[in-house]
Amino acid sequence: MAVYTLVLEYDGATYLSQVESSDEQSALHAWCEELDVCTIDGFPLTDSDALLSGLADLSPAVAGHLTNVWTVRFAVGHDVAVLHLIKTDLSRSE
Repeated sequence: MAVYTLVLEYDGATYLSQVESSDEQSALHAWCEELDVCTIDGFPLTDSDALLSGLADLSPAVAGHLTNVWTVRFAVGHDVAVLHLIKTDLSRSE
């Protein structure tokens, strides 16, 4: 299992979280399962279950020429949200 850091950019704000998962697709699914949409300003509460369920089925795309970084763009009403998934090494070098 690896740790994935997820960076959500939505409506001018940035939201960070981490999940443990075996790959980026499973990380996206775990994030959708764990996400509390009430913590995201302006996120529609009425259709959030359907939105997250559809989002969990998307395939994260490799972000440019980066290693261990993926991106998913999705519509939230008339807005666009961008979610970055980053496979994260938790060890610290000092």
